[in-house]
Amino acid sequence: MDENLNYVEIIKQVFINNNWNFTTKDREKETLFNVPMASKYLPMLDVKFIVNSIGDCKIRCYLTRNTHYSKRAAILEVINTLNSNYRFITVSLDSDGDVLASYDFTIFGSATVADKQVETMIYLVSDIIDKCVPAIMKVIWQDGDDLIPKKFN
Repeated sequence: MDENLNYVEIIKQVFINNNWNFTTKDREKETLFNVPMASKYLPMLDVKFIVNSIGDCKIRCYLTRNTHYSKRAAILEVINTLNSNYRFITVSLDSDGDVLASYDFTIFGSATVADKQVETMIYLVSDIIDKCVPAIMKVIWQDGDDLIPKKFN
């Protein structure tokens, strides 16, 4: 962390240099970047990138929303497996049935190092999300009793 660095401007420049569409919204203690991204398996991911003045960053992306109650046990089983396989992101299911992928990190070093770190983290998270989506969507798109894990029958 370097108090002399403007982390919001560094991140804006990373997005501009990569030709990524984004919008920003300044909040009380942080800036929120909305970054629509394409995925290998989903036509659109609404990625939220949040940064504060000391370089603490959060990446958030909802993979699906409003999972039906009948599928939540199976989704939780998939999420547990994914969280065991990928240590850099956390996948969770909230009380509304939304599946969220999240990753937190802190920017370190000079502006040159910081921009490479941000770019690398976005690519890392995007790659892992692409690997998680098929397992989650398989449960979402299944019909009937075959989606309930055997141990719950």
